[in-house]
Amino acid sequence: MKERNKSIFRILLFASAGILLAQTVMLAILPFGAPLTGSTSPKEMHIVLPLIFILIELVTCGMLVFFILNPQHNYNYTLRRVDGRWKWVRIVYGPDPNGLRYISSGVSTIIIALLFAAISAAILWPDVVTETVVTIAVIILMIPFGVTYYIVENKLRKLL
Repeated sequence: MKERNKSIFRILLFASAGILLAQTVMLAILPFGAPLTGSTSPKEMHIVLPLIFILIELVTCGMLVFFILNPQHNYNYTLRRVDGRWKWVRIVYGPDPNGLRYISSGVSTIIIALLFAAISAAILWPDVVTETVVTIAVIILMIPFGVTYYIVENKLRKLL
């Protein structure tokens, strides 16, 4: 079961890398839809903008993957009643014998890649992909993001 979940994680990771590569190539090659303002020229922005997106996406996905797969470094707190008083209590993560956290990690990387792809589409085609469309896409993509974490962590919490 754990090896199957690792395989799913790798497939999702490769899919998100493919989305990142396609987004980077499109930002570097295609002309931007709206004229760029500021002191930088459009040629410089075709180099700088994809690099900024790559760095932000890699750091975000890397941190998510690290903290999901290594819960001993993930310090989450929640409000709980202790001795009749509300206190911040550290959440203890359960063991992961089946590798379910690999699936939640893979889902998070592909969703982040899709979020950045939506932002890139808004930069490339501002007439078609407006801010409203990007906002709706972000809200829709956050639903499976949260549901995956909720299901996985509830299943693992029951193992405690």
